[in-house]
Amino acid sequence: MLGLFVLSHVETVQKKAEAPAEYQRMYSNLKASLDSYEVYLYSHSMGEKYPVVFGAELLPANSNSGSDPLKSNAMQGVVVYLDRLHELGVQGVTIAIGYPLYLPNLAGYEEYVQFYKQVAQEIKKRGMKMDVEAGVIFAGTTFSKSNISFAGLTFGKYIDEKKRMITAIVQDLHPDYVNMGAEPDTEYINYVLDGLDRGSTKMGAGIGTWGNLAYVKSFAANTKLDFIDMHVYPITGQFLERIQTIVDIAKQYKKKVVLDEGWLYKVDTPVISNVAASAEVFKRDVFSFWAPLDQQFLATLVKSARMNNIEYISPFWTTYFFSYIDYDKNIGHLSYDELSAMVDKSAAKNIVADRLTSTGEFYEKLVSENS
Repeated sequence: MLGLFVLSHVETVQKKAEAPAEYQRMYSNLKASLDSYEVYLYSHSMGEKYPVVFGAELLPANSNSGSDPLKSNAMQGVVVYLDRLHELGVQGVTIAIGYPLYLPNLAGYEEYVQFYKQVAQEIKKRGMKMDVEAGVIFAGTTFSKSNISFAGLTFGKYIDEKKRMITAIVQDLHPDYVNMGAEPDTEYINYVLDGLDRGSTKMGAGIGTWGNLAYVKSFAANTKLDFIDMHVYPITGQFLERIQTIVDIAKQYKKKVVLDEGWLYKVDTPVISNVAASAEVFKRDVFSFWAPLDQQFLATLVKSARMNNIEYISPFWTTYFFSYIDYDKNIGHLSYDELSAMVDKSAAKNIVADRLTSTGEFYEKLVSENS
């Protein structure tokens, strides 16, 4: 039943896709990769369909927004966004609280703490799960408004402060999940976990599917993590098949699996570096002709999660649940910042007006049919 729903709906919307000439080859290649992975999933099906908790990125609470959470209307934006996600049937939200934001020596610390405590209260008020990605702020990049400098930071100071930060997050916010980072050092993981009063919070760490699988084996075998985390972006080069490999390693050591970031990466050649920081790639996401492939990607993740008993999945670019921009050669050359500003403005209007894109509607149906 799951497979029939996913495929029939995707086939319907794909007939409407009209990629511009310069993107047609990439579009076709990415679709071929998704189609191939669906064949792989069917060939490896074990028959059982596990339940999954559906999440989504709560982007207005992302720490890379710099001082935005300190603005007077910040919580209002979070609440409206959270309401819209809740209306989609989403059962949890993912929030990035990056180092060193949640430390007393940071300017505005008390205000940040109050903001995230309020966010946690709003999430729990709606009966939703809370997943915190406690990585590192993308300071000095186009993806962050933060100008924090890491000059002179030693590994010893980093792991000591990171332990204090994660301890405070667990004690203050009581999230359901904390992802300690992508490809962190095993020594750091054990140092942070030592003596940590987790309460009901599950602790995890992991990699992007394009990363080094040796980290997964080390996390599973040599730490007391509760779960292995993965991020899914590039799909070319057997990276989707790596989901199964990561799950198998986790199962071997009785670890749960969480997939708390994923979106279709618009590159049709294998890539293993600079994935999280490629503005030239991420700016392609804003265009509406990608919607059918974004939907097929989401459907594929859901099917993989249900077959592999992945506990929680959370798409990242939830902006596109509320708005895309129609492609035009006159704007195709614009920068990531310029295109993002355009789509964010449109999304904000649609969030207030309670309007969804076809991708938002599709995710709502995925949640409804597969919860």
